[in-house]
Amino acid sequence: MQGRDSSKAGIGLESAMPVEVGTAITIETEGHEPVGAGVVRYCVRRGTSFGIGVEFTSEEISGAPKSGPEIEDYYEVLQISPRAEAETIRRVYRIMASRFHPDNKETGDMNKFLKLKKAFEVLSDPEQRAAYDASHKSQQEAPMAIFEAKDFVDGIEGETNRRLGVLSLLYHQRRVDEGHPGVSVLELEKRMSFPREYLHFTAWYLRSKGYITVEDNSDYVLTAEGVDYVEQHSPTNVLLQRLLLSAGSPPGAQAGPANPTANAAS
Repeated sequence: MQGRDSSKAGIGLESAMPVEVGTAITIETEGHEPVGAGVVRYCVRRGTSFGIGVEFTSEEISGAPKSGPEIEDYYEVLQISPRAEAETIRRVYRIMASRFHPDNKETGDMNKFLKLKKAFEVLSDPEQRAAYDASHKSQQEAPMAIFEAKDFVDGIEGETNRRLGVLSLLYHQRRVDEGHPGVSVLELEKRMSFPREYLHFTAWYLRSKGYITVEDNSDYVLTAEGVDYVEQHSPTNVLLQRLLLSAGSPPGAQAGPANPTANAAS
């Protein structure tokens, strides 16, 4: 195999032979010195060869930085867009802080209030916000751990689960950033850890059902029908609840006894 491209999360290889998804492999230099380990996440034919996507499973990868701890999403805490202006941040904080202040006997919540206070302190200070935004952007572009499960890869179940994954990501994006509700194919690839070849059928189906549409810039956007689908099924679909939580935007869903793949987008 030959390397084509790499990142801190994985490496793309070219092979004359196909490799089964889920295969654990050791990554070596040309001198056969091991530099790390990985798992095959996809294998697609490209002409006379095969494109292999490998996700690193070891932090001891040559040239790959170790990932830091997950940071709190302050934009989600305030329920605002990362593009929000300073005045918007102040206005939203005042309203939300008043609602959750411990002195409010009706809706007071100390935990939420402290989170709001910390988010405002960081986002209202230009220097702190700039530093936070750099880390936030890196985290938002990183693959989501939930998509590493084999439930999103194998057969018909994997396909129906990928549909829920796309709907969840688009629901979150439209909810927090109405001015820029679209998500590109490249962003979906990064967040879901799948090549676009795995998402073509998924996107075609969701478009045909009217759950998503494509903007002029080719970004995918959730429609009103898509919003209705997510909100109608989230109370009874455990997997959809988990996906929404991972994306950062659960629409008031409560855990239920349903099978995780029940009511998959179909």
